[in-house]
Amino acid sequence: MSKVKILSVFFFLFLCVSALSAQEFLFESYGEKVEAHLLLPYDLFIFPKDADHVNYQLSIEVRNSRKKQVVSQEISLSIPNRVWLDRCAVPVLQSWDLDYGSHTVNVFLKNKQLGDKKSFSKTFNKGTNDTEVGLAYIIAEKEGFEYIPQELDLSFPDKLTLKQRFSLNIGQIILEADSQRSLFFNPESPFELELTEFFEQDRIDQMLVYLDESNIRYKVEPLLYNAWFSFSRNYSLKDQMQQIRYIATQAQWKTLSKVPKDMYEEAIESFWQAKDPSPGTLKNETREFFYKRVLEADQRFSIHKRMPGWKSDRGRIFIKFGEPDQITAEAFPIGRNPNIVWHYYMLNRSFRFEDDRGFGQYRLKNKEEEYEDF
Repeated sequence: MSKVKILSVFFFLFLCVSALSAQEFLFESYGEKVEAHLLLPYDLFIFPKDADHVNYQLSIEVRNSRKKQVVSQEISLSIPNRVWLDRCAVPVLQSWDLDYGSHTVNVFLKNKQLGDKKSFSKTFNKGTNDTEVGLAYIIAEKEGFEYIPQELDLSFPDKLTLKQRFSLNIGQIILEADSQRSLFFNPESPFELELTEFFEQDRIDQMLVYLDESNIRYKVEPLLYNAWFSFSRNYSLKDQMQQIRYIATQAQWKTLSKVPKDMYEEAIESFWQAKDPSPGTLKNETREFFYKRVLEADQRFSIHKRMPGWKSDRGRIFIKFGEPDQITAEAFPIGRNPNIVWHYYMLNRSFRFEDDRGFGQYRLKNKEEEYEDF
C-alpha cells in the first residue's frame, strides 16, 4: 500500500502580486475561466448618519500585458448598516474568460450617497495549468446578505456554507470539525455543504478540509476574516519597508534600501516569498505571523498619531523578539527615570526602556543588546 503524501494547500495558486492589502483579491484558474474573489473589509464602507444601508458602485476593468482592456464590469452593492458585520468581509465573485499571461485588475469603488471614492489595482498571471485545489470559502448569510465571517458560529447566521473548487480527480473529501469527522465520496466540483443544516452544534472552533487524490492528500484551511485584510490600508508601502527592516539581514536591507519607490510593492512581495514556509500557496504563515505582531504592537504601544506603536522602541523589540518572558518595572523610582525591563531568558537578553522625557515614550537604553548576533 503506497504511503499517503500530505500537502498543505491554502490557496493553490496562481498568485496576485500583493497578497495582503486593504482588500483581498484571490484568483483561481479553471480552463479558460478565471475565478476572481474580491473580499472587501466591512470597515471600508462609510454610511450616512442614521442610514440603514449605503449604496456603492463597483467598477472593475481587466487589462492584459498589452494594456488592452479585456473585461469591463459595473456592479451595484447595497451594504446594510449592521453591528454584526463588524470584522467581516463582503465577497464579490466574478468569472472571466482570459488568455494566458499577465493581467492587471483595476477596481474603483464609489459611494453613491456620500461621494467618497476608493481605487486599487492588482497584477496576476494566468498560467497554463489549472488550479489543482482552490480555497475553501466560508460564506455566511443573514437577512439575505452574504459575508465572510470571522468565526464558525452556526447559531447566528441564517446559512453558513462551505464552498470548495478543485480540478483534480478527487476520490473523497474528509471534513474535520472539532472532534467530528465526515466523509464525502466521489465529490463533484464545486463542492458545497450547508454547515448549519449538517452540524447540530452552535459553533465550530477548528475546521479542516482534506481532499484525497489517489495516494495524495491535500489539506485546506477554510478562509475566515482576518485583521490583516486591511493591512495595506493602515500601512503604506513605505511603512511596510521600514517594518521589514526590523527582521531583514544586513545584506537583505542593503539591497532593499536601494529599491526605488515605484518598485516597493514588488520588493516587499519578493522579500516575503523568500520567507514563505509553504511555497506554491498564497498563504504565507511567516508573513501573517509578522503582521500579527505589527498590529499587536500598534494596539499596545502607540502614544499618539506621530508615534504609532510599531515605530516605538518597545514596538520594534516586540515585533522582532515577541512577548518577553518576564517584565520588571519601576513606575516612580526615586532619583531615576521610570523604567521597564523586558527579559528574554531563552535568548539570554534583557532590554531596558526608560521614560526619560516624561511623556510615556519609553526609549531603549541598551541598543547594543538588540543587534548582538541578530
